[in-house]
Amino acid sequence: MATTSRGNPLINQVWEKYKRYVSDFPETVSQIEATSRLLSYIIAGRFEDSQVFSELVYLASNLLVLVNDTIIKNASKYAQKIPLSAEKLKRFLTVLEYGEVFIEMAAYRKWGESGKWVLIVIIQLTKAIWRLLLLWKHHGGIQPIPPIAPLDREKYTKQYKHNPTEEMQEFQENLEGETEGEPVNGVNEMTFTLKRSGKTIRRLSAAPPINFRSWKLPGHGDSEKEKSQVLFYSPTKLSKQRLWGETLYIARPLIHLFGMYVCGTMSWKPWIMSGTIDVASLCMMGETKDMNPEEKKEIKRRSLLLLYYLLRSPFFDSYSKMKILSTLKVLADHVPGLGILLRPVIEYLPSWQKVYFYLWSA
Repeated sequence: MATTSRGNPLINQVWEKYKRYVSDFPETVSQIEATSRLLSYIIAGRFEDSQVFSELVYLASNLLVLVNDTIIKNASKYAQKIPLSAEKLKRFLTVLEYGEVFIEMAAYRKWGESGKWVLIVIIQLTKAIWRLLLLWKHHGGIQPIPPIAPLDREKYTKQYKHNPTEEMQEFQENLEGETEGEPVNGVNEMTFTLKRSGKTIRRLSAAPPINFRSWKLPGHGDSEKEKSQVLFYSPTKLSKQRLWGETLYIARPLIHLFGMYVCGTMSWKPWIMSGTIDVASLCMMGETKDMNPEEKKEIKRRSLLLLYYLLRSPFFDSYSKMKILSTLKVLADHVPGLGILLRPVIEYLPSWQKVYFYLWSA
């Protein structure tokens, strides 16, 4: 973050205290985030324009998670080395994708149907340009949605599970007599274990030159436990076929929007064109054996999202709408306990299906 000498000193002080709180109490922060997200579901349908306000609360909760994840990641000393410009693009894309549904709904309330579609085109064009920059300029490989996924905080916050004050006192006590610590794996001249916390510390006398220092303990760099803590994956270098397949996938929303503009929103041609592009893009990716786990997860997600075509117009209006609603109604009427869950879904599904970014964002 920027130095605290700039800006309002009070704001800087509050911000530093907030960062410290998030770093020291990640579980409490996660509970607050979950509560705010749950609130967005409770608000929906309660009053006029509640859907827009619900999306605003949901957007705020996602942005809160993004900010807190960044604080925890920076405080954990683990950081993936990527160019700053690529990091900014990913952050902007993530924020835009979190807010696109709210922007669509607000635009419809303010400017009507035509204003909504203008903003949809602007958002999809912006996302496509940024994703193509990540793909071609920064060699970002297969890009997940959103580009910055929520952090697996358990891996990053293990170092905060202890009492920092007590551990620092114990560390200072051991500095005066390092030989009182218990040797680790027979290398007592290199490390010692704090008696109360059990934490292993490198001896000052065993520290390597400053340009070769790392957070790994001597003799512990290859342990399976350490490998399982925080893993960063470099993007798989894409072949020409995969590169064009990813480019096709990124361009698909724009092609679909152009098709709807030319043929009409209820025409089958844009629906067929979009589905063909999605299938072709997946086929061009080929086998996933050489991809990293995050890329494999993204390819699997894209494959499952092909089911969304059952909910996308015109297929939904012509074939699946009545079948889905009637099936849900039968389950709600005849399966005990399901009615309280399914009846709101039955009422909300037609409205949900009309929101472009719910179905066509990715």
